[in-house]
Amino acid sequence: MIQLVIGINIAIALFGFYIAWRIWLVKRALTTAATALTAWERNTHRVLNPERTPDRLLRGQQATASLREKYVRLDYQLQQLRKIFAIALIGLRLLQRRGRPRRKLWRLR
Repeated sequence: MIQLVIGINIAIALFGFYIAWRIWLVKRALTTAATALTAWERNTHRVLNPERTPDRLLRGQQATASLREKYVRLDYQLQQLRKIFAIALIGLRLLQRRGRPRRKLWRLR
């Protein structure tokens, strides 16, 4: 009976050690990930800090904003041209119909 209790206690202790070892591995992995993310955040902040941003990057941002504005204007102009062409196409079709001789619905014999 004592051997059974000792065996169960050893099994429980081994299982506890296994769980502790797995938790330690997870903790180590999380610590490594947290360290890497902290370093990444620090480097990103250092590179993208507006006070320290290089002039070329600022000029690139301004050029990008300008291009976006031009795109919006050109897109509006393109929509207007499409409308004009659609109206012109409708007008051409109407003129073509007028130029054709009309068919009579019935023939007189």
